[in-house]
This record gives sequence, structure tokens and C-alpha cells, in this order.
Amino acid sequence: MMLSRAPLTRAEVFAYAMLVLGILGDHLSTSFALRRGNMMEANPMAYTLMQQGLWVQTDIFLIVLSIAATFTSLRVMKSPMVRITLFLPFLVGFIRLAVTFWNFSLII
Repeated sequence: MMLSRAPLTRAEVFAYAMLVLGILGDHLSTSFALRRGNMMEANPMAYTLMQQGLWVQTDIFLIVLSIAATFTSLRVMKSPMVRITLFLPFLVGFIRLAVTFWNFSLII
């Protein structure tokens, strides 16, 4: 299995940037809200990860895994349909960015 050395496309850069910005925004807005003292985490999975000290590591792992899987599939598979894999990091980033805005709306 040989990876192609094709440079990143604009679509890839956009999808990866959306992923990183969404996760970073969600993480920072949640941390900011929790520091205020009058709010608590409503997501039981995130709360459990926070209690176990695995919240940051899980977010980093999600970023690395999503980018690595998408990057590899785009370079290994030659079908034009494989470009649909760019939807994964974009969708995850978009959802987490929406959560960021939701968090800030709760803070305000």
C-alpha cells in the first residue's frame, strides 16, 4: 500500500480546520463556563471523561484519528467517491462549533 504524495486540497484544509476549530471552541467554551461556578456539564459522557481526567486526551485523539483516517483514505483509494470521507471531519467540526455557540449563549 503506497500513499500518494498529493498536496492538501482546499476542501481538505477546510474540513480539517473546521474539525480543529470546532473541537477547540467547544473545549474552551465548556472550560470557561465551568469555571464560572454556576454551570455544570450536561453531557454524561463528557462529564465522565472530565471526572477521569481523559477529556483533553479524548479530544486530541478524536482530532488525530479523524484527520489520519480521512487523509489516508483520500491517498490510498483512487475512486472519486472517496472524497465523501471529507464529510466526517467537517460534520464533527460543524457540530462541535454549534455546541461552542450554544455554550456561549448559556454564558451570556
